[in-house]
Amino acid sequence: MVTIQQAAQNAAEFARSVLGGEAVSDVRLEEVESDLYQGREVWLITLSLPEEPTGRNVLSMPRPRVFKRFVVAKESGEVLAMKIRELANAE
Repeated sequence: MVTIQQAAQNAAEFARSVLGGEAVSDVRLEEVESDLYQGREVWLITLSLPEEPTGRNVLSMPRPRVFKRFVVAKESGEVLAMKIRELANAE
């Protein structure tokens, strides 16, 4: 069984390999949950990344963050899914 630390590391590595770009240089761990996914025990790992820059972003201001939830199998550490994590009070 993989530890929370290993699951978070696997999720971050998956994000870097799939998403690429500047955003993955500042990955932050936000949430960890234990759950079942398609009958398998998993870790739900939420990471935040800076939003991709747009023409309206000012360089001196911090960029808003986007949240991604990764489903990581506890048994193997395999990342099974990546989803957008919507925040309840996002405005």
